[in-house]
Amino acid sequence: MENIKSKKGKNRFETETFPVTGMMCAVCAGTVQDILSKLEGVESAEVNFATSSVTVTWNPAKTSPDRMKEVVDKAGYGLIAESDEARAVAEKERIDAGEYADMKRKVIWAWIISVPVAALCMSHFHFPGEGWVYMALTLVVMLWCGIGFFKRGFRNLFSGHPTMDTLVAVSTTASFLFSAFNTIFPEVMTSRGHTADLYYEGAAMIITFVLTGKLIELRSRRNTGTALRALMGLQPKTALLREDDGSTREVEIESIRKGMTIVVRPGERVPVDGSVTSGISSVDESMLTGEPEMVEKQAGGSVTAGTLNGNGTLTVRADGVGADTELARIVRSVRAAQGSKAPVQRLVDRISAWFVPTVIAIAIVTFIIWMAVGGDISTALICGVSVLVIACPCALGLATPTAVMVGIGTGARQGILVKDATALELLDRVDRVVLDKTGTITSGHPRVTETAWATDADRERLGAVAYGGEEKSTHPLAEAICTYFKDKEVRPIAPESFNYIPGKGMKLEAGGVKYQIGSATLLDSDKSDPELKQTVSEWLSTGSGVVVMAEEGKPAGAFRVADTLQPDIPETIAKLRHDGREVILLTGDRATTARHVADEAGISDVIAEKLPGEKFREIERLRREGHVVAMAGDGINDAEALAEADVSVAMGGGSDIAIEVAQLTLVSGRLSALPKTFALSHKTIRIIKENLFWAFVYNVVGIPVAAGALWSLGVMLSPMIASAAMALSSVCVVTNSLRLKKI
Repeated sequence: MENIKSKKGKNRFETETFPVTGMMCAVCAGTVQDILSKLEGVESAEVNFATSSVTVTWNPAKTSPDRMKEVVDKAGYGLIAESDEARAVAEKERIDAGEYADMKRKVIWAWIISVPVAALCMSHFHFPGEGWVYMALTLVVMLWCGIGFFKRGFRNLFSGHPTMDTLVAVSTTASFLFSAFNTIFPEVMTSRGHTADLYYEGAAMIITFVLTGKLIELRSRRNTGTALRALMGLQPKTALLREDDGSTREVEIESIRKGMTIVVRPGERVPVDGSVTSGISSVDESMLTGEPEMVEKQAGGSVTAGTLNGNGTLTVRADGVGADTELARIVRSVRAAQGSKAPVQRLVDRISAWFVPTVIAIAIVTFIIWMAVGGDISTALICGVSVLVIACPCALGLATPTAVMVGIGTGARQGILVKDATALELLDRVDRVVLDKTGTITSGHPRVTETAWATDADRERLGAVAYGGEEKSTHPLAEAICTYFKDKEVRPIAPESFNYIPGKGMKLEAGGVKYQIGSATLLDSDKSDPELKQTVSEWLSTGSGVVVMAEEGKPAGAFRVADTLQPDIPETIAKLRHDGREVILLTGDRATTARHVADEAGISDVIAEKLPGEKFREIERLRREGHVVAMAGDGINDAEALAEADVSVAMGGGSDIAIEVAQLTLVSGRLSALPKTFALSHKTIRIIKENLFWAFVYNVVGIPVAAGALWSLGVMLSPMIASAAMALSSVCVVTNSLRLKKI
């Protein structure tokens, strides 16, 4: 876990990010932040509800992580004061998994118990001892299934930080106690001319509805930290160390120091940032560049931790180890970018700071007024309880998660997987769409797109010889050439001799004829065909890869190797721009290649030749300028930029890291699904706003009626009717959300 130290005055401060458990809403996050901010020695504390973490800056001389953990635990939440990143993430995931399993079990039992209680109560089906049975069943729902609401709700109420849990706890407690009183002392109400009504179903169903909403929310957040663990998994745990006497031994990566010599065998990941001292191989650096081509490495070249070695063996001098590697920097950057995002506050959470105490105050005032006016404790209690019951945030609590759940399901059927529900809200406000090149707007797999031959060339024989030679080659473009001839059903001619020269290509002999396959420099020969030379020159101007074949020293043919656009890309870009969103191509590839691809796709704004950190800074710049940015990418090299973007979109079939970091994944790997994603977001947000509007209207109208505002007209809303109205409002919200299925 990153530990940033700085000096402020004479004190030395430390800054660290810790996972937090037990937060159920944005108000909970505010409570944790307030508690830590007031702790002596803490300079600042910033809680991120979206990532369930808190970033704290403190003076080690005055406080410690253990002290922070103590005060947070005392408030009913959990802070993981673990300095090791991997262990902290693992511990949080263990706790989250346990919470999710426990809540799922409680939701199931809450529905099993609450539905019969509600059906029997509201149907007025009577049987001996019914009140005691309802009381026992409701107690199970309250004290087992919903015990968390009461612990957090009353604790936060007494500490001066009432939350939605507080309203749930107070309303259900009032409803239950009123019903329990009528069950134990029915004669008190009947002697005053009132019916000893029971409202157990209100308490039970309130707990069940809200608990279900919390389960939906917890499910969307339970995988926090998986992307970081996957990134850290790229770092090998061990390395093959070469001793001074030439022998080798496997050691833990933590024991490697700068200047040591490491041996990287075929198929292994490079454990350090370093310089190649001997050996020849091709290395997959797509985690950095995003480009599918292997990069040749030999003495004098540099390698990066986490990259994948090809078929050769490399000896590497360690220049950067541990926290000093590029991979470690990417891990820190992804974590910081995720943690710096302000959580998207749902409207129900934003208003809870005043809504909860206001409702409680209205219930108390209602009780006092009725006592003062009529002196009838029964009427006063009925009106007070009705206010609490009808104001219970079932409709408010379900307004967002039901719409999001249906929207996510609708998206899944169209190949749009939404991992972070907040992305649906932000996506509708995006005005800049940043696209990676390789694997995002292109197929991600280089292939031979064109061939050119000298006038007198024997194309069939040359093709068969090239196929046979490339089958033995480890050159990054060899696979593309082999695939091309294989698709054309060419039978390869195996060479009698073969010699691979790193950086220059290969020399081979077949049927007594000498051939050479390599770069376009072969065309520098005086024997070059002018037309062939002109064609290759045009290819190179677009940034395409070119492989030239010579026969007996005379250039005979050339292969253009390029990564082609995905289908429908120009139409997709045109649609995004038509909807008012500017499209930017951001890539680590060469400027000439990027410009050519952008022109084909219809993209005018191109930013090329950028490393992962530079991509991150470009996204950061756009956001700093006030834009809402969506980033689509598929590689490890895109992880930082994806994490920094307001909305991150991964391409299905891309790297696991990109998919884990991203909030949305296009399963098909086709960018043509992106406009559909924007449309889904827009319609989901519209449904959420409708749900919230009607939920608020319900409360604005229902609370005064429950308080007795229409008493003069003979209208008195009992807790039974209030609970039915509450249930009806929830049904309306769910029904409205189901309209998303028609998209």
